[in-house]
Amino acid sequence: MANYTITADPKVKNDLIDARDFLNSRRKGFGKKFIQEYRTTLKHLQKTPNFQVRYNDVHCLPMKTFKYMVHFKVDQENKTIHIYAVLSTYLNPDKNWIK
Repeated sequence: MANYTITADPKVKNDLIDARDFLNSRRKGFGKKFIQEYRTTLKHLQKTPNFQVRYNDVHCLPMKTFKYMVHFKVDQENKTIHIYAVLSTYLNPDKNWIK
């Protein structure tokens, strides 16, 4: 099975920075662990992108340790994944999820 190519919206970088900074403010080193887990999540996603569709054809993959989900769409024909957001599960979905 071929790996999928992953692209991300520019705002995903801000999501990751915000999450890293917040987690570091809670406990030193958590931000670094979060980024490492995010990278591991992407590697898993490249191989098996068919996770639950939550809304508007957007799939959501919860991270293993941290209470964040990766929001993405899959293009099966072109074998691509586009990440739209990495959001805390504590956020209000009506205000923060992609419409």
